[in-house]
Amino acid sequence: MASTTETIRLGPLDHGRRLTLEEFLDAEETPGYRYELARGVVEVVEVPNDDHGDIVCNIYDALSAYRREHPGRILRYGGASEFRLWLPTMVSGRNPDAAVVISGTAKGADGRRPASLAFEVVSPGAEARERDYRTKREEYLAYGLQEYWIVDPIERRITVLIRNGDSWVERPFTETQTAEGLVLPGFRVPVAELFAGAADDEGQGGAAAPGA
Repeated sequence: MASTTETIRLGPLDHGRRLTLEEFLDAEETPGYRYELARGVVEVVEVPNDDHGDIVCNIYDALSAYRREHPGRILRYGGASEFRLWLPTMVSGRNPDAAVVISGTAKGADGRRPASLAFEVVSPGAEARERDYRTKREEYLAYGLQEYWIVDPIERRITVLIRNGDSWVERPFTETQTAEGLVLPGFRVPVAELFAGAADDEGQGGAAAPGA
């Protein structure tokens, strides 16, 4: 007998809907939005706009320059369309703004080499700040990331979290400083350069979808 189960099609009104990881994996997604699963709850946000995108491009430029100057260190890097970090035990699936796979990383059970480093650009609003500063901080530690950069254009600072066993060591960098971590030796980024071209506190995108 043919299955009568209907395919779930996610849209902006599904923000806050509860799904299992399997349901989320099988769901279709209405274009024009980002979809993540957070502890079994669907999060739908608008696709980030120009200001947010400017900062992500600056991150890409910095990674590209590092890859040229340090051949063989970075296997690949990409953004939300290239990476989804699954946490089955937490019923979560995340799409970082940028992530990096280090050369020599072994493949996981899913046949993919996991990222070691991720970047998130903080969007305006209490919900977005809670997500990037607290929720993803916990989830990315559980995922196994070695380093997590929180890039905050509102506060004009970068917080670099470096794994130390089962916890993070936090390194804050202000706009007058140069941020650096440990996963990519020699990767040093002037904080002000990452915010070049972006508005100070408006229009960063990534807000909850209209009607959510």
